Amino acid sequence: MGVRSEEKAEHLMHSAKASMAIEGLSLNQAQENLVKKCLTGRISHNEFLKRALELSRHA
Repeated sequence: MGVRSEEKAEHLMHSAKASMAIEGLSLNQAQENLVKKCLTGRISHNEFLKRALELSRHA
């Protein structure tokens, strides 16, 4: 996954959240922040998976 600017990440998140809303799904703030960190390269994909698993265990 390539590194993206904050602006590009916001655009991608907006599109993804709209698609999810159609399916009746949503992200909470912690989930959204985690995805943005991965999209902008602040964390690796492996770190993303680790943290996503942690979030799912505490849901």
